Order: sequence, then structure tokens, then C-alpha cells
Amino acid sequence: MSAQTTKTKAGGTKKPAAKKPDAKKAASQSAAPKKASGETPRLFMMLFEATAGAKTGLRMGARHAIAVFMVATTREIAAAKAFKGLEMTGWSGMQIKHGMDITGQKRLKDPALDRMARKAIEKGAGFLVYKNELKGQA
Repeated sequence: MSAQTTKTKAGGTKKPAAKKPDAKKAASQSAAPKKASGETPRLFMMLFEATAGAKTGLRMGARHAIAVFMVATTREIAAAKAFKGLEMTGWSGMQIKHGMDITGQKRLKDPALDRMARKAIEKGAGFLVYKNELKGQA
């Protein structure tokens, strides 16, 4: 008798039940961005300026710089997802100042930016709000 089968009371054998997937592992896999039909997801880094709303926990009406990392198949899709994510978290008046594809870069020199890039790779998006208000904007 192999280690994968057990004897039953009736003298037969049965296989053990299949293992259930680990919930933590399954959750992290489902949070990762999915590939579109044949298109490879890319990692985009964008710099935004936006106005803080009540939900942000910052002074309402203050302008802040926000680094956004987004996984998407195109720059346009990444920007659209970034605008939607910022809007949903209480930002308004968003302006994209700069954007680039950083797919394949090993590490970013700034530890906070690197941490957000790694988060985006894992979860699909990462936002880093600079607490200092932009002068002359509010």
C-alpha cells in the first residue's frame, strides 16, 4: 500500500482528500494584475499634482505631489486607472506631470519609491503622497 492511499473498513482503499488552497496565497494571487488577451502588463511610474479633499486626511484644498505606480498594458490605461484611484481616495483637480514605463528596472534609488513600485507589482497599484504642500498652488 502506498503512502497516498488508506484502507477503508470494507477492505478497499481510498485516496485522501485534495488539499484546500491556502487562503493567504490565493488572495495574493488574485490581487495581482491579470494579463489581457496576449498583452504583457507593464509597470508605469507617474507624477501627479492633485488637490486634497476631506477623505485624504490632509488640509482640504492643498495641492500635493503624488507618485503613482500602476500595472497596465498601456500608458493610457495606467493613467486612466491612476486618475480613478486618486478620485476614489478623495483627490480632485489631478494633473499628470510626468509618466514613464519602468518595466524591468532593478531597483529605484529612493527607498520609498522602490517600496511603492514593489507594492504595485504585487497588488497592481501604489500611491505615494508627498506631505509637503506645493507652494503657490493652494
